[in-house]
Amino acid sequence: MSASEPARPARRTSRRGRRDGADSASATALVKATAALMRERDTLDVSFVEIAERAGLPAGLIGYYFGNKEGLLFAVLERDVKYALAQLDALVASDWSPVDKMRLHLRGVVRAYYKTPYFNRLVQAMTRDASPERVARIAAEFIGPMTKAQGAIMDEGVADGLFREVDRMLFYFSVIGAADAIHASRFILSSVYGVAEVTPDLHRRHAAHIAEVFLHTLLIDPASAAV
Repeated sequence: MSASEPARPARRTSRRGRRDGADSASATALVKATAALMRERDTLDVSFVEIAERAGLPAGLIGYYFGNKEGLLFAVLERDVKYALAQLDALVASDWSPVDKMRLHLRGVVRAYYKTPYFNRLVQAMTRDASPERVARIAAEFIGPMTKAQGAIMDEGVADGLFREVDRMLFYFSVIGAADAIHASRFILSSVYGVAEVTPDLHRRHAAHIAEVFLHTLLIDPASAAV
């Protein structure tokens, strides 16, 4: 083993199939580079060479830390969801009113897709033809907590007499679809509306629009709450 290679003890494998040391600065740089390339190019199809070049690291470290492309993509998914769920947990536990919580949650969903427009495609890629165990893990660790937190805010609003009861499943899919569509259909954005990209200003307008539409769906008396 040459002096430039990682220390041998880091070759042990974790329960997710990643090498010990996959939280190192080098591994983090590879995850960030992968996410940045997927966002910029609007595709999951980025090569090890391109990722390594963006991170300024040897391409061999991808296999070393993550095993394969699937392991690397799982690490990207894990990073993106971990940050979003931490913010959502803090929001649910806050003392803000259910209306303010839902407004911030809806804006947060839009912001998450603005930062990671590849998210839905990544989840689909990670679950397509995957083992039942992998699908169950992604659902339990990444998707389930978000739906539960959203439901908790809705429960609080219903209990306070502010929100009407709605179909929780359909509400979830409607919000996610609305947040994702502007990114998933960029060709419509450009060819039909003449908009080349989702700029920060367009993102802010999109977030405000989504919050207004879905809060009005929930509120028993929309006029009583400034949206």
